[in-house]
Amino acid sequence: MSSTTKDLRYLDAKNKFIGYAFLALGDHFSSRDDFLNYFDAIKTDDRKNLFLRTASLYLFLVKRGDWAVDIPDSDRVIDYLTNTYKYLAIFSLIESLSEKKFIDFYEFLMRRKSQVQFPIAEKHYLEKLYRKYKDEFGAIKRCISFFKALSPERQRDLISRLEVRGTKATIESLAKYLYELRSKFVHDTELVLHMSEGTSVSLRGNELVVCRLSINDIMIFFEEGLIKCFQETER
Repeated sequence: MSSTTKDLRYLDAKNKFIGYAFLALGDHFSSRDDFLNYFDAIKTDDRKNLFLRTASLYLFLVKRGDWAVDIPDSDRVIDYLTNTYKYLAIFSLIESLSEKKFIDFYEFLMRRKSQVQFPIAEKHYLEKLYRKYKDEFGAIKRCISFFKALSPERQRDLISRLEVRGTKATIESLAKYLYELRSKFVHDTELVLHMSEGTSVSLRGNELVVCRLSINDIMIFFEEGLIKCFQETER
């Protein structure tokens, strides 16, 4: 593939991937024709390709995918392991929806557009630049934007399922907490243990966390957010 040719591999194989996308999201449409009308309303080939990619990966990695182990005297699928796997995949997919190409902090400092004044001699100036970098490229911001695109009713429903005592209940604070669970596994291999059915109670430092949010709930919120993401952009 040449550097000038767009990678539209999912759209090029539309007949296959539209079927996967419908398996992933069809529950939210009244019929397959309704789903196809939604897809056809996405205006650009790039966005159509991204939609097919994201929905298909979600189907394989999360909705119809489990983390299976092959260990003597062990269940093949262990809920907290497969839930962790699915949870990480969902947040990776949310991050992948951003139209901005990720760059690290060094690249941010060195690009001309940032207009950084060298040398950086003052700590407060460096902190200001880092806050600007996080505002523009921070993954948490993308997660907040994704969940804030849900309807106000669905946002309230999501917020009601997770209570962190001492923290104001907002979609921003909830998105930050959910992303923190993802980061704790990525950096410290802490499993996501709060996403089973029922209510779980735990501590985050000195804060009591009451979680009534299951992995199935997260999946439904993600599916609605994914549909809204493309609907909001293209309609």
